[in-house]
Amino acid sequence: MSQENVERARRTYAALNEAYRSGDVNDLLPIAEEMWDPAIVLRTADTFVESGEWRGYEGVLQFTSEQMQAFEQMWIEPEEFIDSGDVLVVPVRFGGRARHTGIEVEFSYVHVITIQNGRTVRVDVYESKAQALEAVGLRE
Repeated sequence: MSQENVERARRTYAALNEAYRSGDVNDLLPIAEEMWDPAIVLRTADTFVESGEWRGYEGVLQFTSEQMQAFEQMWIEPEEFIDSGDVLVVPVRFGGRARHTGIEVEFSYVHVITIQNGRTVRVDVYESKAQALEAVGLRE
């Protein structure tokens, strides 16, 4: 995997933060069309309230929209990018202020991003770095 793919992932996280700030999930569509495969699959960790799989731009944007409805303010911060051939392992911090309670929350998850032909085809979300690394055949 090239540094180019890491930079593409950084741009995607930056675009996600911009959409969180604007409150408009449609702000993600240009980056989705540029960076994601149209058949992209997002699989969340079982600890998510909305755990499951979302498919295609529409599915991933729907998932993101549902997250945005739960928070007044949101952010996501990648902590590192671990190159493992055709995947990136990206521990992230995610948080914001809950819409209905005003309570600030922060979570840590790990994204495993599968890239083929320069496009993200799959994002799997794990609860821990150890689980994510094991899923791609690596160890801490």
